[in-house]
Amino acid sequence: MSKTNAFPLTVVFHSDWGVSTGTGIAGGIDSVIEKDRTGKPVVRGTVLTGVIREQTVIAAQALDDGKDNGPWTRFAGDLFGPEADDDGKDRRHQRNVIFSDATVPEGQDVPIHEVVSLSIDDETGTARDDFLRFFERAGACRLEGTVTLVGEDVDGQELTWSNEQCDAARLLLALSGLLVRGIGSNRSDGDGMCDILIGVDPALHADGGEILSQVRRWCSQAMDRLSPETPTVPRATRAFAIPHVAARTTSSPVAEPEPAPSSGALQSPKWWSTKLTINLLTPVVSYDVPMSNEVRSLDFLRGTVLLPWVHRLLRRALPGDAAVRDAVVHGRLLVSDALPVVGDVVGLPTPLALSTPKVRKPNQCWREVTNRLRTGEPQDVHSPLRSGFVFPGLEVAPPEPSDGHDPLDKKLTLSGGLGAPPLTGRQATAHSTATGAAKDGALFLVRALPAGLTLQATMTLSEDLVRISGVKEVLATGAAHDARLGSRRLSGTYGHARCTFSPLTETATSPVAPGETTLWFTSDVLARSAALGPGGSQQDLVDAFGRLGARLEVCQQTDDRFTAGIRHRRIDSWSTAGGQPRPTHTAIQAGSVLRVAVPDEAAALALTRLAVTGVGDLTAQGFGRFVVGHPLLDEKSFSLGDLRRSDFIGSTDAATSQEEQS
Repeated sequence: MSKTNAFPLTVVFHSDWGVSTGTGIAGGIDSVIEKDRTGKPVVRGTVLTGVIREQTVIAAQALDDGKDNGPWTRFAGDLFGPEADDDGKDRRHQRNVIFSDATVPEGQDVPIHEVVSLSIDDETGTARDDFLRFFERAGACRLEGTVTLVGEDVDGQELTWSNEQCDAARLLLALSGLLVRGIGSNRSDGDGMCDILIGVDPALHADGGEILSQVRRWCSQAMDRLSPETPTVPRATRAFAIPHVAARTTSSPVAEPEPAPSSGALQSPKWWSTKLTINLLTPVVSYDVPMSNEVRSLDFLRGTVLLPWVHRLLRRALPGDAAVRDAVVHGRLLVSDALPVVGDVVGLPTPLALSTPKVRKPNQCWREVTNRLRTGEPQDVHSPLRSGFVFPGLEVAPPEPSDGHDPLDKKLTLSGGLGAPPLTGRQATAHSTATGAAKDGALFLVRALPAGLTLQATMTLSEDLVRISGVKEVLATGAAHDARLGSRRLSGTYGHARCTFSPLTETATSPVAPGETTLWFTSDVLARSAALGPGGSQQDLVDAFGRLGARLEVCQQTDDRFTAGIRHRRIDSWSTAGGQPRPTHTAIQAGSVLRVAVPDEAAALALTRLAVTGVGDLTAQGFGRFVVGHPLLDEKSFSLGDLRRSDFIGSTDAATSQEEQS
């Protein structure tokens, strides 16, 4: 995010309360409440957004003296965006306010207890059969969070909030918070009674009643001070010119990119790279095609998500530089997919030529893997490995005896680890503003990469871009940048990450020698067919290399060893700026492998160059990355240790039991 304005938020509960997850514990509690990673109760940002938005409509109408579509009503719509039932044709815009999760202050604790409930038969006056329920409740307490006004629009253009606009937003949100009477389930029974207080720092006031008085006093003064014309959302202060490769026209000269360097400079430039490390502070939804009422997530973060963020970071720092503006369309800036990290080792998509015995010993914590590129059909029945990540060279910690796993054989040497990051699953439902009850058919499940996970991507820049004054300062080593990434990133509950860069270094690649070698694709590949349409065959892949000077020959199959392991994947993405899905792609899936022959030095040199930038379409977004001759694929068989949840996100947190893991 760029420049932002934030207000403190305090939720003071006066009774038992709980925001249910919709799940329970088998044989125990029928309904558990939402908890954070430390096991303390929490009110998610999505819940706060819902209850505040509902009351904002009432508060805005009151400030407009009951007028329809007055300035405060329009301001409320601008803050929260179109409602879920809106068609969005005339009011499509982003949300401009973000509510963080409201959590228990550090150093404090909140008791959680169980409550017994049953249903009484109206006719007999006795308890009904099978209607005894146990559910969790938290005691009265105080939670704290933050309300943030968004500092950039969907195009990455900076939004500067004036003091009057900030005060208007604070007034409307504070009044709306005062109208909220309860949060969570069982409100009809008296649970969840609370005050939502916005704009007063709770650290300065120990008593909730004092905070309430301060909020009311400030709102009264602000209503007298602010004029009816004040409530507006800022517009972009400096519009980014979006370059397109197209014929120059008089109607849009600003959008034309500057001429690229000579073709010789583009064919073999010197490249510099930096590692972009991403620490997830909240769950992040990596967009995948939704299925029914399930919002799905990939187990990595595409470069499609990271490239706009990185480019905006550079453009905000160097707004007048044409080379920075046109860096993507000229192929000077590339960002790979962000892959999971375990123990400082970056995972690579599992090669699709590996298999493992279908039946393995009980409690065995490692896998015996066969590489079908180097060996023939195994004697026993095998299952192919088609998902997850391989972490070559990772020293996998042996399991504790209390885990029920067999200890590692002293003679066994592990070549790395095998696993995939766990995905959290959170259930939610939309509520009717008229009845306050859940809407029919509005229950949905959101899957996301978990908080605490570390991802790493490679950012590659051409030498001329690196030498522009100010670029190295923007990518300073160790400087932390807060980012909102992925789908639902403005909900407050998802998408918050902290990004850091490693030192910028000149890219060094191992030279490829002529002869037989392997290609291991570490990201999806978009290869065109011979007619330049959608492709994906083995020949299409070889032709994509040939068009860039790397003439390859697929090794001929002379025995039962594989010469290739290729699968395909459908790729969909969503354009936030356009408010619609992007065109669907059919890609060669990450993890695909080829056994090829490099015929001569010219092809070897071209292959070495392409190992930096990738092959196929959309390489700037991370597609087409590959590794040449990885040592792991030279082995006929090896062993990989199983990775667990704690390997990816540290020790198992207290909220694990309430979040469905995939």
